Parts: sequence; structure tokens; C-alpha cells
Amino acid sequence: MTFSELIAVYLFLGGTAAGAYAVLASLDTCEAVRARYGNAGGGRRTEGRLCESSYRRMQRIVYGASLAMMAVGVLCLIADLGRPDAFYYLMIYPTGSLVSIGALALSLLIGCLVAGFCDAAFTLGERAGSALLAAKAAGVPVAFAVMTYTGMLLESAVAVKLWQTPWLPVLFMLSALSCGCVVVLLGMCLCEDRRAVTRWESRLVRFDFLVVLLETAVAALLFADLARVADASTLHEVLAGEHASMFWLGFVSCSLLLPLSAEAFSMAGRRRLRPSSLALVSACVLAGGLCLRIVMVAAGVQPVV
Repeated sequence: MTFSELIAVYLFLGGTAAGAYAVLASLDTCEAVRARYGNAGGGRRTEGRLCESSYRRMQRIVYGASLAMMAVGVLCLIADLGRPDAFYYLMIYPTGSLVSIGALALSLLIGCLVAGFCDAAFTLGERAGSALLAAKAAGVPVAFAVMTYTGMLLESAVAVKLWQTPWLPVLFMLSALSCGCVVVLLGMCLCEDRRAVTRWESRLVRFDFLVVLLETAVAALLFADLARVADASTLHEVLAGEHASMFWLGFVSCSLLLPLSAEAFSMAGRRRLRPSSLALVSACVLAGGLCLRIVMVAAGVQPVV
């Protein structure tokens, strides 16, 4: 299996959309449980709920953006396959291959994203709302499968030593989850009433901090493993060669060091980041996630001289 540069765009957009879906669908489920049991148990449990208008606005933004990212990502994947009908046949006639399983997972996730957007954009009956909530909850493991699949797709190319490590799918999954977190945080930045999102924003910041810590550890394990199996020249291209600036400034600085520093500062001082600061950090994390995939793909497909 061979890839073009377009695959890096798909890996980023598909993974980020899946990560944002996993985070927001989990938040939806928590909010539904809080609404049901909070109302049954008295007013105290409802404290801290997102106000309905702000929550639905954030849902529309995040689900809509995720659906758009997934659509563009799938188009990049289809273009990389070279045959527009190939993706269609993979869905209609599934096999046990990794690509076929991935195509099925992508199709299911797109359906879940549509369900999430419809639930946020339209006023539906109680039964329809319950059905869509169940569909969104069922889509969370599908989203994790898609996030992991983006790394397994590269690992399946056995001719590329740089991708032959079990840590690559884990790194891409954690990176996608972090990118998904910041997409949801960006959606919260656009809420009319900022006070309504304070509780979940602080929880998401803490969650993303843990994800980025794990991402940093896995990145170290990945390159330690690659030092054993990959060519020294290929690793040199990533760490000190042509792709070094994108790796160190893009991925390490923007996706790891910056969010860790900003989120640690916020948690240590128990201060919320300003919307402008939060948006800047989020944009940097997204840029760093794209840089990671560009570097890993470019270093893997570079011609041997």
C-alpha cells in the first residue's frame, strides 16, 4: 500500500473529527444523565449544567465542524486511493481487510455525526431525541476506532520501517483526542454566555492535560522503539533534518509544551484562561497535530537516495 501527501490531511481531519465527536458525545451523555437524575433529586444536582441555548449552539458548531472535517478528510482518502469507486465498494462489499474495516467505521461515524448535528439543529420529540442520544453514545467507541485506525493505516505499510511500531496508532489516537478536546473548547469560546460553560471548560482543560501528558510519554516511547527498528537516516530526517523544524516547533512545541504549560498554569492558579488565550492555544494544538502527521507521512514516503 502506498500513500500520497493527501493522506496526512485525511489522518488529521478524520482523527480530529473523531476526537471532537468522542468528547462531545460523552458530554451529551453526561448532560442527559445529569438532567434526568438531577431533576429527580432536586435543584442542587442541576447546578453547573450548561444553559440550553449555549449548549445547543456549541453542539451545532462542534458537530457541524466535525462533519465538515470528516467529509473533507474522506474526500482526501478517496483521492489518495486513486479510484473514487474504491471507497464505495469497500462499504458495500466489506472484507476483513484493515482498509475495509476502516471504511465501515468512517461510514458509521459520519452517520453518528449527522445524528448529533440533527439533534442540535432541530427541535425533535422525546422519542426521537432519546434515539439520537443512544446513537451518539454508541458512536463513541466507533470514534475511538477511527482515531486508532488513522495510525494503523500507516502501520499496515510494512515496507516503511518508520511506521512499524505499535506506538504509532496509540500516539495518533491520543493526538486526535487532544485535537478533539480543543475543538470542543473552541466551540465553548463561541457561546453567548461564557458563565454557562465554566464547569465543563475547566473539566475539559484537566482532561486534555492528562491526554497531552500521555501523548508526550507515548511519543518518547515511539521514538525509542523506532531507534531500534528504523534506519538512522530516516530518524535523522525527523529529528534533525529536513522535517526537524516542523517536528520540534510544530508538534513538540505547539501540541505538547504549550498546552501543558497553559493548562498547568490554569489549574495551579485555579484561573480560567481568557477566551482569546484559550482559542490561541487550541489553534496551536490543531496546527501541531497536523504537523505530526505531515512529518510522519513525509519522512515515511521520502525517496531513498
